[in-house]
Amino acid sequence: MEDIVLVGFGGHGKSVADAIESGHKYKIYGYTDLQDNHNEYRYIGTDDVLEELFSKGITRAFLCVGYLGKGKLRENLDGKLRALGFTFPIIIDPTAVISKKAKIGDGTFVGKNAVVNSEAIIGKQCIINTGAIVEHECKIDDFTHVAVGAVLCGQVVVGKAALIGANATVIQCREVKDREIIPAGVVVR
Repeated sequence: MEDIVLVGFGGHGKSVADAIESGHKYKIYGYTDLQDNHNEYRYIGTDDVLEELFSKGITRAFLCVGYLGKGKLRENLDGKLRALGFTFPIIIDPTAVISKKAKIGDGTFVGKNAVVNSEAIIGKQCIINTGAIVEHECKIDDFTHVAVGAVLCGQVVVGKAALIGANATVIQCREVKDREIIPAGVVVR
């Protein structure tokens, strides 16, 4: 098993860690954050230790900073980590259903019971959260978060760093602009 470092560790980090452990492909070396969150994983320090970790041979990282209000932070961390040389695996919970004809970018997380259907294209560093549905031929740009239980019907196009709120539905063939926030429970017709 290859070591992986988790960058940031709040609630979203717990979901990512659970999926990593269920997948048995990576071993969590530890996590960085502003402070020790006193959980079962080893606290390594702040992001200042990442360069040293990379030089020790830990070359895989995963962003565990959730989206809410932190889209720009996720983009900045991605740039910093890539500049250091880190690579980002795709983490898919074993309970998710992913079409073999879907494309998913590096650093993307697909949570429990999520569905990504045929010919969907998902960019890098996205979060497709628990129970979310991304239907056929949807296109989701980088850094976007499709929250818990959200539904993107067929051929929806979602811009960069957007947020589709929990239980929101975007009807087929609609477009969500870059950084747009669709509130929880809303139906976009």
